[in-house]
Amino acid sequence: MSHSTIEFFPVPEESENPVRQAFRVPVGEKEPISAIVSSITCPVSDIGLGGIGILVEDNQAFAVGDLLDACQLNVKDTRLTELTGKVVHCAIHDTGLWQFGIQWIDLSESQKTMLEQELARLKKQVLASPEEEK
Repeated sequence: MSHSTIEFFPVPEESENPVRQAFRVPVGEKEPISAIVSSITCPVSDIGLGGIGILVEDNQAFAVGDLLDACQLNVKDTRLTELTGKVVHCAIHDTGLWQFGIQWIDLSESQKTMLEQELARLKKQVLASPEEEK
């Protein structure tokens, strides 16, 4: 009897298949979140302390590597402004729109705190059972 084995190897940093480095919370239709990036208002598909996924119709709206200044993130009653991000990936989303991954660069302590508070609330909401939401 022969045994199959699986070997695991570390993924090099310059891999063709990027590995998510930060947890992101999926954004539902119950509480839409939007971002303003390069004067384009976009729905947010997922959000984390390290960045967001935004949905746009045009796959040429941004290019991987673009630095985006003066971004704004609107989460419920919280508005984070003057954010800087970097486009780290682009892929087709389940909705048929293009999803761009935006990584935050140099968040201030106050921006981090506000984002952490909103993420804690969103995580609790996503992980809540249907009975808890009533």
